[in-house]
Amino acid sequence: MNPQQAEILRDIVQRMMARYITVRPRGIDLGSNRKLIPALDCRILDYGAARTLYRNRRPVCLSLDAVKAIADPEKHCQQCLDRDHCTGQVRFDLLFENCPYRLLLAYTSAKNFLLYTGKLAEKKIVIVMQSLGTSHRDCSS
Repeated sequence: MNPQQAEILRDIVQRMMARYITVRPRGIDLGSNRKLIPALDCRILDYGAARTLYRNRRPVCLSLDAVKAIADPEKHCQQCLDRDHCTGQVRFDLLFENCPYRLLLAYTSAKNFLLYTGKLAEKKIVIVMQSLGTSHRDCSS
């Protein structure tokens, strides 16, 4: 795949992403009133920097590349007056049960995860992904 094709694919994936994953203390929430699951056996399609501005715990501005806001492509994060109030994040685009999902992690969460996996690797402990029975599901639900 050449760089132009990869960019087109990334753009298509970002436009069709409507399902967000939320990590909760008791498990992973895939939305749509599904039961919380303890682990994901998924494929990482893409990842990168992101920024979200929250007000009253609700997102009011989102950038999936930490450069331009989604709602207003002319609005650049670097020049935004609210930049100091944004949450820096790591964006993961995932494929689970043939459905695309997006996970946004705060830098501290991503950093802690990478530190943890690094310590496991030093001790030669293999991280095992728990298989969750990947039956085909309709992504529209």
